[in-house]
Amino acid sequence: MSDKVDIGLLEEKSSWLLHPRFFPSKIGGKPAWLDLESIPHPKELTCKQCEEPMIMICQVYAPYEESDDCFHRTIFIFICKNGSCCSLNSSNNLVILRCQLPRENKFYSFEPYKDNENEKFPMDQWPKLCELCGLRAPSHCSKCKKTYYCSRKHQVLDWQKGHKELCQSLQAGNILNNYFTVTEAGKSILYKEWELIVDEEDDEPAATVDINQEMEILNNMIKEKKAGTLSEVSESELEEYTSRGIPEDKVFKKFNKRISRHPDQVLRYERGGRPLWITGNTENIEMNIDKCEYCNGERQFEFQIMPQLLNFINVGLDFNSVDWGVLVVYTCKASCNGGPVYKKEIIIKQDLTN
Repeated sequence: MSDKVDIGLLEEKSSWLLHPRFFPSKIGGKPAWLDLESIPHPKELTCKQCEEPMIMICQVYAPYEESDDCFHRTIFIFICKNGSCCSLNSSNNLVILRCQLPRENKFYSFEPYKDNENEKFPMDQWPKLCELCGLRAPSHCSKCKKTYYCSRKHQVLDWQKGHKELCQSLQAGNILNNYFTVTEAGKSILYKEWELIVDEEDDEPAATVDINQEMEILNNMIKEKKAGTLSEVSESELEEYTSRGIPEDKVFKKFNKRISRHPDQVLRYERGGRPLWITGNTENIEMNIDKCEYCNGERQFEFQIMPQLLNFINVGLDFNSVDWGVLVVYTCKASCNGGPVYKKEIIIKQDLTN
């Protein structure tokens, strides 16, 4: 495994700077879709267990310099926010999509856009998108006919949280909808929006870490549901796990020592490298990654989402919330063009216990 790893850190940024024309990497908010015509149908982003719309948790802009077809390339991760759909070491409540475009395409300028908040960006190519979450919206408000929704649930929620009062003004044309404006209803379901900035991991050896002290902090976070995991583990099992002494898990020790270089990292990017697993017993996982369903080529590790992200998006504070140890992403090694515009890839959820 190479020691050269890019890490993702979070920074607050005005929403207009996270518009699709700037090809952002970001956490939360509405998706900044890449291909603006072929946005997936909401059925593709509906939880298979509770049948509710998934919410975007992260998108990573990761071009492939090896291919002209991948001059622009973004990977999107969606999650069901219902904690009851979040199972131990299962990614059934997650969907990951890959989309890519050549530099010359019908959506974006060949040259980079300037940082101009007032620049007009044509949206006539876009399908109608949900006012709340940004998914494709097959239905609309029957009164104003100007506000669109991915599902009845989001339409009802928006009506209750403000659209009822705005609807008449929209009918009269006194105000205009803006996809990038987050409504009160949207704030209640979307994750907090952050820009994801990338830096190279420090090459210097990590400072000496008191593993026992780190473990005590982590154990407390687990019990308080502030660090990814264990929504389905009973208190007795958790106590047993704690009493076993997690420091005996060499993989977990390595994990803690490595992340201590940058404690606030929320992402690790190393295309073609190997994940930094949070606990052991990973041989079978890495040996059984399915081949790409579109070209039958090999998949490779690309990046992982770290448990620290939960603290930045206020996840894990409620009993019925999602959690994870790490979310590990594998993508087509060739980043192929076959199949749909937004292609499904593999995401593995590993929690702090097996």
